Amino acid sequence: MSQVQSAMLMLAGVTLAYLLVVYVVWRRRRGPAQPGAPKTPRVPGAPRESRLPSLPRRDRERERIAEEPVEISASRLARVSGRTPLETAPETTLGAPADLLVDERQPPPVPAEPTEADREMVSRMLESLVAEVEHEADLIERRTAERVAVRLVPQIPPRTGEAHTSWLGGRPRLDPGAAWPQIREVPGQFIAQIACADLPADIWDGLGPRRGSLALFIHPRDGDAALVHVQEAGDPVDPPHPLDPGGSFFAPHGGLRFGDLMPFARAAFPEWPVDLVAVRPGDPDPRDAVEGVDDGPGHRLYRLGYDVADPAFHPFDWPSMLAMVEILAMRIERYWKEVDGPSPIDTQLASVERRLAKHDDGEKDPLGREGLVNMRASLEQLRDAAAAARAANHVARFRAEEIIDIVRDSATKMAFTATDSAAVMDALQAIEWAKVIRRKDPAERPGAELIESLTLPLTQHHPDAPLWVHDYHSIWFDHAKHAYAANPETLSEAARAVFEPYAQELAAREMPSIGHIPFRYVHGYDEESHATLLELPTSGLMSWTFGDVDHLVLTMRKADLAAGRWDRPIVELSN
Repeated sequence: MSQVQSAMLMLAGVTLAYLLVVYVVWRRRRGPAQPGAPKTPRVPGAPRESRLPSLPRRDRERERIAEEPVEISASRLARVSGRTPLETAPETTLGAPADLLVDERQPPPVPAEPTEADREMVSRMLESLVAEVEHEADLIERRTAERVAVRLVPQIPPRTGEAHTSWLGGRPRLDPGAAWPQIREVPGQFIAQIACADLPADIWDGLGPRRGSLALFIHPRDGDAALVHVQEAGDPVDPPHPLDPGGSFFAPHGGLRFGDLMPFARAAFPEWPVDLVAVRPGDPDPRDAVEGVDDGPGHRLYRLGYDVADPAFHPFDWPSMLAMVEILAMRIERYWKEVDGPSPIDTQLASVERRLAKHDDGEKDPLGREGLVNMRASLEQLRDAAAAARAANHVARFRAEEIIDIVRDSATKMAFTATDSAAVMDALQAIEWAKVIRRKDPAERPGAELIESLTLPLTQHHPDAPLWVHDYHSIWFDHAKHAYAANPETLSEAARAVFEPYAQELAAREMPSIGHIPFRYVHGYDEESHATLLELPTSGLMSWTFGDVDHLVLTMRKADLAAGRWDRPIVELSN
């Protein structure tokens, strides 16, 4: 969302709040409702009189109550709904509608004028809202013009020949002998560790440490934070328990947490070394690398289509190979169960034939005879194409399941090799499957459809015929980023040529930052008294999400930062 859009949303919120305040005051100050006129008894059997049937009752008391007349009065409804009773319209003879008659005995209620206290209350609330909007507008103008900010730029490729001093995810390096931090008696989830010596001297107005490192942990469920100042980092420390994939923040790239692919994802945050890049007014900003790009690399890849028989997408270890064949098995089982089931085409054809017969007997049909004939021809073409596709796909399924069984058996007996991976992909590419697509008739003939049969290699993703390839690629990327962050040489040159631009774009979109005015609105943030220790966007590269794809913003009061009060961080989700 742009800064202008943020300001517009804030202005809209103030307007709605103002209207709400006015409505509340009006409700408070309106006069009390006047009682209605006495109700005139109805004449039995009068026109429009109706009586709801009584519900059956078993016991005698309920039968007695049911026999008594029940009045659904305005006052009773008011007690249930909590609203002021409506006035009861007087009984009238036939003539003008009752809602146009005026009861001269009861003068209409006159709303009371707001008091001076009401006006003062509204004025104070509006002043507060306007001040908040002006404050946020001022921050928007000053955003990206800070004296200095620091971007956390993931190393792509990681520099494996040197020890990294700042990183996201993975394992922390705490002081030797230090206990794993806990948050309300729950072990925190490690998120990041930042080398203080690599920060600019004037960050945070010169406050805070410039030795050691800051390690951030969050509560695995609610995002509360613990901040640890590490004096002398020791060896990497394993967490006391594995990451909970069902936690609030674990979300692998590609929306995997919302489907049936989650069990194939790596249940961890990859350990990704980052460079701390200082950005001052006029400096190039690494966050601008994807400026103007609306959709992500995954969406573009989906639309373009690709073939995973390309060496760039081959599995690179047994976990990625096994994940691939299990996804293939799931998808072909689901797909062929659908196409082998009862076909509705014959039923549709029979319905069209009946409509044609009725039309020929003189009964009009919305499509007319030409439309019905076109529909029948399209359905016959669809029936023939579906039968041919079903026969071809039976052969494809049999051959695919043979390869799946071979891979499952080999995983327990053989070491993984790139040669075997290539052989499996070549065998899958040699299998062809068919997909029938129904499209709108380009000539716009009434009742007609365009029936198209696609014959594709089993390894090819087509945007109009998604079967399993893109699901496999989502898992391939998830496994590849963990392997690449640990050792880029794990991936082949072809795989790196595809993976690195993909990862670089995600990194630019999701880049954390230090010492800046938060990128999005954070309630209560004040530039004069608060310092931004770290802002973490939701990240597909790191497999974490905050709120509704929001940012986790960690700030501290500058007074606490100067005093080293690490037990008082302020954690909020931006919106």
